[in-house]
Amino acid sequence: MLRGRSPAVSAFISGNRLLDSLPLSDRADLEGDLTLVTLEARDNTHVAGSSIAFVDFPIDAVMSVVATLENGDAVEVGTVGNEGFVESDAALDSKLAQRTTFCQVRGSVRRMSIERFEARLAGSAAFARSMRGSVRGALFSAQQFAACNVKHSIQQRCARWLLMTHDRVGAARFVLTHEFLAIMLGVRRASVSEAAEALQALGAITYQRGAVEILDRAALHAAACECYEACKVASETAPL
Repeated sequence: MLRGRSPAVSAFISGNRLLDSLPLSDRADLEGDLTLVTLEARDNTHVAGSSIAFVDFPIDAVMSVVATLENGDAVEVGTVGNEGFVESDAALDSKLAQRTTFCQVRGSVRRMSIERFEARLAGSAAFARSMRGSVRGALFSAQQFAACNVKHSIQQRCARWLLMTHDRVGAARFVLTHEFLAIMLGVRRASVSEAAEALQALGAITYQRGAVEILDRAALHAAACECYEACKVASETAPL
């Protein structure tokens, strides 16, 4: 029997990459603060102007953050998967949600009450650094997408968005309607159909009955704009 070694600490694996990148000491008692929740597509989790009661750390769900205009049109201003969390304003001492968030692709999240989230921000420098770093990465992506929406074609943007979703859900096939894609890309449904047909013609995807299947990721990557790689790097390095 070996002596002089402290017993190993069990490392909780949440399935959310941001949480799982925390130091072992921060993860040791994390499970008790989290509740596993399954979300369906279209489920709202935060509504603009409402109090933030909890934050969600996606596992395989994909969350959409949208801005709603006076005429009722909704435009996506951010997506969050297992690289981050929502509502990000909670890491910036905000008590109110600034945007509406809903589930875009069905899946699970780890939910933490705002009270426990704030306690961990105050009690752990590593936790606070990771959460605020995640917000920094999301801000970079939002800025990158602003440039992307002006300079890159709908087909390029659609390919970029599908690659990001593939990364987040961990499956080649996922449910995604024309309506959702139109909101994500800020275009008409007809434009979504044209972009999807072009990507199908390349052999990159199939898109039938509201479901996307990635057939050739390399071809999809080649069809995407530079913003996919730029945002992937930002999301991976910002929490460090």
